[in-house]
Amino acid sequence: QGVVDPLGGINTLWPLFGIGNQMLASMALILGTVVLFKMKKQRYAWVTILPTVWLFITSMTAGWQKIFHEKPSIGFLAQANKFRKGLDEGVIIAPAKSVADMQTIVFSNQINAALCAFFMLVAVTMLISAFFVIRRALRSDLPTTHESVVTLRNKEVRHV
Repeated sequence: QGVVDPLGGINTLWPLFGIGNQMLASMALILGTVVLFKMKKQRYAWVTILPTVWLFITSMTAGWQKIFHEKPSIGFLAQANKFRKGLDEGVIIAPAKSVADMQTIVFSNQINAALCAFFMLVAVTMLISAFFVIRRALRSDLPTTHESVVTLRNKEVRHV
């Protein structure tokens, strides 16, 4: 998509990469938090919870703005609407050089908005799922997971 985008690939891929990367980091921290609770080591959970809260809030805010911001230079849908309006009025808006370029920009921005919304949905789903798993782990008196025994060069190493 970025290769054929008249606005240039960096304008298409960089925002999605940045938002997706931060959401992935927050999901990894959520997973780490869940593991700590399942291992009954919740006293250490603050180490993962604090950065998770920051990353989750900032990446969700960035995703929301990238989808719905009213400035075409920020929001995917605003930019799609700007170029759609140009198409409706028969005006070619730079950097597009043709009607086909304009249609590509509209379609690319709509796809980008859908991808960003999908990333956000996956992250929120994981957060909600983690909440229920943590709640279940807190109800249990025993750890619900543990580290596995690892054999290295014929020596047994137990991680506790």
